Amino acid sequence: MNEVKCKKCDKNMSKKGIMQSGNSKYEIYHCEYCGNEEMKAIGINPKYHRDELK
Repeated sequence: MNEVKCKKCDKNMSKKGIMQSGNSKYEIYHCEYCGNEEMKAIGINPKYHRDELK
């Protein structure tokens, strides 16, 4: 697993959860030291798209 570093204090961040917005998925990370939160895009939800229109 890749470590996510905080952009403010350069410490390792812990994973807080996963969020979906529209067809994109994001991981939410929280820094225990300074309280900063960051979102990292992890992909697109394939169930959101339809292969063919009926």
